[in-house]
Amino acid sequence: MAVRLLLLIVGLFHTANGLLMLAFPSRWAAAVVHQPAPMRLELHFIADIGMAFLASGAALIWSARRGPAFAPWAIAGAAWPALHALIHLREWLMDGLPATSGDILNEGIGVILVGAAGVVLAWVRQRERGTP
Repeated sequence: MAVRLLLLIVGLFHTANGLLMLAFPSRWAAAVVHQPAPMRLELHFIADIGMAFLASGAALIWSARRGPAFAPWAIAGAAWPALHALIHLREWLMDGLPATSGDILNEGIGVILVGAAGVVLAWVRQRERGTP
């Protein structure tokens, strides 16, 4: 039950992020990447990423349903955020930590930790299903 609740919470987090990216791309860009007026192509890119987060969130929420048949949805939902977290980890290793402590926390918790949590929860959910 706890794993399903945590999957629901992580799924809602990703869904909310995706919806914010789609509904308010300029505000999202200003708050997250400190870019005050994104160009058309950048707004398109933000929408693309927003859709990916929306799909991941929906899959994670769906995976929280009762029954073993929903466990594979956790893997699908955790894939994009985990890959996104790896990109940020690579940047940290190659370029160093972000300049501000707020950005370190934002990326460290909101991207890397939440991405890793999705993977761990998906693995546990799959194990509960009885599949190694």
